[in-house]
Amino acid sequence: MDSSSPQTLPSPGPIVVRQLDAESFRLLVEHTVDYAIFMLDTDGYVRSWNAGAERIKGYAAHEIIGRHFSTFYPPEAIERNWPAQELEIARERGRLEDEGWRLHKNGSRFWANVIITAIRNEAGELIGFGKVSRDLTERREGEQRLRESEERFRLLVDSTTDYAIFMLDTEGRVASWNPGAQRIKGYAAEEIIGRHFSTFYTQPDIDRKYPDFELREAARVGRWEDEGLRVRKDGSTFWANVVISAVRGADGELRGFGKVTRDISQRRAHEERIERLTRELEERVAELAAANRELAQKSAENESFVYSVSHDLRSPLVNLQGFSQELVTSAATLRTLLTDPSVPSAIQQRALALLGGEFDESVTFIRNAVQHLGNIIDGLLRLSRVGRVEYQFEVVDVNAVLADLLSAMHTSVVAAGGRIVVRRLPVIRADRNALAQVFANLIGNALKSFDEGRPGVLEISATDEALPVFTVRDNGVGIPAEYHNKIFQVFQHVHSSPSRGEGMGLAIVRRIVDRHGGRIWFESSAGAGTAFHFTLGPQVSAAPPGEESKS
Repeated sequence: MDSSSPQTLPSPGPIVVRQLDAESFRLLVEHTVDYAIFMLDTDGYVRSWNAGAERIKGYAAHEIIGRHFSTFYPPEAIERNWPAQELEIARERGRLEDEGWRLHKNGSRFWANVIITAIRNEAGELIGFGKVSRDLTERREGEQRLRESEERFRLLVDSTTDYAIFMLDTEGRVASWNPGAQRIKGYAAEEIIGRHFSTFYTQPDIDRKYPDFELREAARVGRWEDEGLRVRKDGSTFWANVVISAVRGADGELRGFGKVTRDISQRRAHEERIERLTRELEERVAELAAANRELAQKSAENESFVYSVSHDLRSPLVNLQGFSQELVTSAATLRTLLTDPSVPSAIQQRALALLGGEFDESVTFIRNAVQHLGNIIDGLLRLSRVGRVEYQFEVVDVNAVLADLLSAMHTSVVAAGGRIVVRRLPVIRADRNALAQVFANLIGNALKSFDEGRPGVLEISATDEALPVFTVRDNGVGIPAEYHNKIFQVFQHVHSSPSRGEGMGLAIVRRIVDRHGGRIWFESSAGAGTAFHFTLGPQVSAAPPGEESKS
């Protein structure tokens, strides 16, 4: 950077050096280290050198005395003959002050404040120049950083269009205006600067003097933030987020206010929509909760009805079972009596004809029908009891439950020609009897699926997790696709084996799992076996995996 234009002041008159002051002046100069103070002859050659000059410029006295002072100037200043011009101005006006780049001995630059004063004797003759230089590099760099910072801030504010950023004076009048303010509020800078910022407020806010209150609070605490309706130039309103900051000088005196406004109309609309949807959702949840309570009540009533009807059917069913047995017994007794020789042969033949094959078939049919009906009633009673029984949740070792269950089902497993593999299972929290029912139904269902043409294998396992997933997997005939959506419904028969049951086992399993806070699902395809998976709600610590047990 070239030297700036010199600053000249009216000459105070020539400086006259008196013999009386020479010693004092010499001591003053020699002890000054913050300023380079030295003499030049009339042609600009260095005649003296103080400690400050050595510290600032880097030359020792013997290195610089006798050399021209243009040694301290950069090439561009020398090219325009600036050192000579400085001396000429100082000669004509008595004094010259300048700021510009100068050179250290090592060639590095520093920013210097320079004062050159013409020195004359008592006769008014020029005898040389006094030169005082001060290193202002740090100050200039600070000023430069400040200017750059101010420039960056100005560019930032001027390029911001999503926020209205402007200044107010201490009375609340607009003092600056950025493009964001023009976009949001609609005013051009020349239309709004000088007007009071209450222009942007609704009439009710103006009537209650809310703008003045905001300025008082910002001045009191330093900052004020608010959200509310504001007014555009065209009279339309928008929701605004407003931050007002008090701006104070170094002396703490209030200089004005910085104001940042953001249009939050869209956000406000989203919030209102969310609030409306939340209310609607809460109303819907309340409706669903009421519907669930009604369904639960109806379900309880249905279970009570099923239980009552099933229980009431037990008595006549027992009577039917007894009656069919009595028919068999009576028929046997009658056949014995008819062999008595005293009974006429015609009567014997007629009676034996009545007690023939058709009678036996009818009695067998009645007995089987009564047994089937009894099984259905027992199943309905078990199903209704799932929702009525009070579960006793306790810590249960599932391995022990399976051991007891497989011991009781040993005959059925052998009859089905199956093999059951149980991998070490965890300890959980559940109702022990209900858990046994779940495994009994799933195992029983798997045994019915075994294909006589190949060995049946059933594997029972669980994942090693805080919430274990139990799996009962078989290699049976699988579940056809048409049953996948209704497998957990009552009276669903997937397998055609004679011991297929009444179609309520999986419905009972799902109800038990539901009451434990878990869920059940399956994977299956015809001919590829089936895997039932289920969880049972909150669990306690699981046992480590161990040896397999086989049944």
